[in-house]
Amino acid sequence: MGLTRWVRARSEYYLMVDAQDRVGTRLGGRRPHPPRGGEIFWRRVYVPVFHRLPLKLRNSIIARMPGSHQQAWTPQPPSKGPAI
Repeated sequence: MGLTRWVRARSEYYLMVDAQDRVGTRLGGRRPHPPRGGEIFWRRVYVPVFHRLPLKLRNSIIARMPGSHQQAWTPQPPSKGPAI
């Protein structure tokens, strides 16, 4: 796994943990364990900074990262009549 894919995977994971924490707090659920080690950067620095970025800047950063959103899907061949 390349560096940019690793960063994207970590980013998605810790943004998901933050979303689960917010929903769980609102609905009275258990909070995730306190961050340790490398989690401190992702949960205490990266996630708050990410949420404070303007949406246009956030979207441009996401668009530049490699991932499934950049796959070129092959168009479907034209239909040759009814499927049945």
